[in-house]
Amino acid sequence: MKLRMLSVTCALVLTLGACSDGEKKQAPDPKEPNKTTAAKITPINPLTGGQLKETPANPVFVVKVDNTPASAPQTNIDRADLVVEQTVEGGITRLAALYYTATPSTVGHVRSMRATDIGIAKPVNGQIVASGGAGKTISRIKDAGIPIHSQDAGSAGMSRDGGYAPYNVVVDLGELAKDVKNTQPERSYFQWAGAGAAAPKGPQVTSATVKFSRSHTTSWKFNSKAWKRTNGTSDKEFGARNLVVLWADEKSAGYTDPAGNPVPETTFQGGGKAVVFVGGTRVNAKWKKANNASTIVLTTRDGQPMKLPRGKTWIELLSKGESTALSAR
Repeated sequence: MKLRMLSVTCALVLTLGACSDGEKKQAPDPKEPNKTTAAKITPINPLTGGQLKETPANPVFVVKVDNTPASAPQTNIDRADLVVEQTVEGGITRLAALYYTATPSTVGHVRSMRATDIGIAKPVNGQIVASGGAGKTISRIKDAGIPIHSQDAGSAGMSRDGGYAPYNVVVDLGELAKDVKNTQPERSYFQWAGAGAAAPKGPQVTSATVKFSRSHTTSWKFNSKAWKRTNGTSDKEFGARNLVVLWADEKSAGYTDPAGNPVPETTFQGGGKAVVFVGGTRVNAKWKKANNASTIVLTTRDGQPMKLPRGKTWIELLSKGESTALSAR
């Protein structure tokens, strides 16, 4: 009787997949990626849409770079993944150069931060690199949860070269990366098109001029491969596959610069008119950005979704209220 009960017990255990040979392995769920599949997943660069060999060991650095002849030449702007040109006081412009896949030993010349940088940095958990900033601006950026690294605060990697102040601050991003928390992006800057996606349709152009104000116009030329500035001050110009012109709301930042000029703040959220140059093709579009941390969503003028082709992008962030203009041919 005992022998019969033991046989029945063992039979039941075998049915459940275990007796003396251990647990029976279950078949993998085809809906769940296994370890082999997960290992083959390629990370995507949120700033370009391109594939990464591996996730960088640094966060996205948003370096504020002077854009006037006084600080020329700009150094290693071409190695940024994405650049935003923004209006500052007096109608001149400043660059926010976003570095993720490269951390050059010299980037400059570094200038002060603005509240506009909140909407530039937030989509990719960017960390701002600047020479310094007004107290109101620093407080707002910190309240937005954005790390700040500055010359004024003695941050790692910051130094001065042989030029004259305040146009001589440079940063070694490799050194700075050793001293910061590696916060990674959580979303893409734009909605990126898949590999092999059809090219957008539109008129063909080879040059463009973007007027920010009476004080500054940026001129561009398409050389069959990339858009490059023709009046820039960089030692080697940034090559953009996508040149994106956006019109956004602007307001007062609430203070003036040392010369008494009111400091503007471009609100990099909401939406408005856009013109997108993809290669030599011009596309009239609209843009939306739900909040400072959101991905930029592009649509054509008739409301059709427009995903940006993968590649380096330069954003011209214009004010709706200023006497701005765009011409292309």
